[in-house]
Amino acid sequence: MIVKVCGVRSAAIAEVAVQSGADWIGLVLEPRSVRFADDDAACAVVNAVHGRAGVVGVFVSPTPEQTNSAVDRYHLAAVQVHGECDPGFAEASSVPVIRGLNIRGVADVLADAWWPDCLLLLDSAPDPDGLPGGTGKRLDPGLAAQIAAHRQIILAGGLGPNDVADVIARVHPHGVDASSALEVAPGEKDSALVAAFVQAARAAA
Repeated sequence: MIVKVCGVRSAAIAEVAVQSGADWIGLVLEPRSVRFADDDAACAVVNAVHGRAGVVGVFVSPTPEQTNSAVDRYHLAAVQVHGECDPGFAEASSVPVIRGLNIRGVADVLADAWWPDCLLLLDSAPDPDGLPGGTGKRLDPGLAAQIAAHRQIILAGGLGPNDVADVIARVHPHGVDASSALEVAPGEKDSALVAAFVQAARAAA
């Protein structure tokens, strides 16, 4: 099972995540996000990871040119795309694409036009004025389990050290993703929470 720590902006937190057993480290490359990693931060994270885990770039409504440029710059293993994006984007990407969806029900997944074999990252529905992507709100496990029975999903949405094992047991996702629940302030990860989340997810898997 894939364990992803997202919104990483420092070499120290990247090191804790990797040493704890994280498979993927998420770099938020959307400047409007409080978890945005600028070029200096992104390079520091990539250098700290040093190929020991996959680095995933997180974008909102990007063009293939934008993501492919970031792939080259930061040696990304995959890109995670939220917001408006044509399904043809996957063909134009130089690395695998993870389709991020904020959902209210199964119909939101069925209505999405993306390829059926594209890995999905599921999160709860955002606030009306919020960015697509991480909400910090837990997605209903029953709904997630319905979708996970038919599609490979990475489950996000407020997951942390205390609930990830229960959610894994109920949903059986392909992977789990955490960000805001591992923070002591918006965008500021806590090393103990990061380690505890990764270790709990690994143990549950």
